[in-house]
Amino acid sequence: MAVVIPCWNDGAFLEEAVASVHAQDEPAEVVVVDDGSTDEATLAVLDRLRASGERVVRRENGGVGAARMTGVAETTAPYVFPLDADDRLAPGALRSLADALEARPGAAASWGDTRAFGAINWVFPTWKTLDPWLITYLNRVPVGCLYRRSALKDVGGWTLTEGYEDWDMWLALASQGWSGTHIGRVHLEYRQHDTPRMLARERDRHEQTMARYRERHPEIFAARGQTARESLAPLRVRVAFRLIDRLPRIPESRRHRLHDVAIRTLLRGTRPIVDGVPQPGPLQVLVRKLTRR
Repeated sequence: MAVVIPCWNDGAFLEEAVASVHAQDEPAEVVVVDDGSTDEATLAVLDRLRASGERVVRRENGGVGAARMTGVAETTAPYVFPLDADDRLAPGALRSLADALEARPGAAASWGDTRAFGAINWVFPTWKTLDPWLITYLNRVPVGCLYRRSALKDVGGWTLTEGYEDWDMWLALASQGWSGTHIGRVHLEYRQHDTPRMLARERDRHEQTMARYRERHPEIFAARGQTARESLAPLRVRVAFRLIDRLPRIPESRRHRLHDVAIRTLLRGTRPIVDGVPQPGPLQVLVRKLTRR
């Protein structure tokens, strides 16, 4: 299998990411893609990695999705894992992920839960499968997964240059009938920074992003009625989402927030875990605040 690590001025963390791959109990081809870094410290790290025998490919800056695809094109392995330069693979993750794909020929990717470290130290549960109905509302599948190369080829990989490029690809995969599988453990250690990064920027333009998704993947949004009936989501979640969809004159970003609140309220298994304990849902937190006054 291959691990592709895009890097744009993240040299402070890059060597840690590479080391987490080499510490796996499953051998993997590693390709670091320098996405036009300009930071001198990062360039020094890239030179050091290159001198130590790591494969480093440089390209003009084009965004993380394009950098991932550059790395995919540089490899031939049947399975590919895109690892962000500031993250780490959990010990033993690659073997578990590969075994899961071997057992599920119809799965485009395998993944587990993610453990945040740094600014916070929580475990974030992810979806157990790629649900064509749920994925049109919320994305709880990590971009850091082990992907089947044939599935990436089927949908063209990460083609969106801005706006949740990973969510866009999950929509494409679900539209083409691909499924996904969960390995039942943490597979990725996700670095939480003290200051907001890409995710915060994307939240600010959520409405434009969702409009673009509907243009790019109209069939899966049009099929919500059918896929809701086939979804593995509990009935209470499907009813709540239907009610939220009927609320008049609220912006898309607010509606998305309500979907997120609803699922974390109704499904205990979607809430962050701290020291082995799932955290209270949004309504529980609100009630506690009100009763303390």
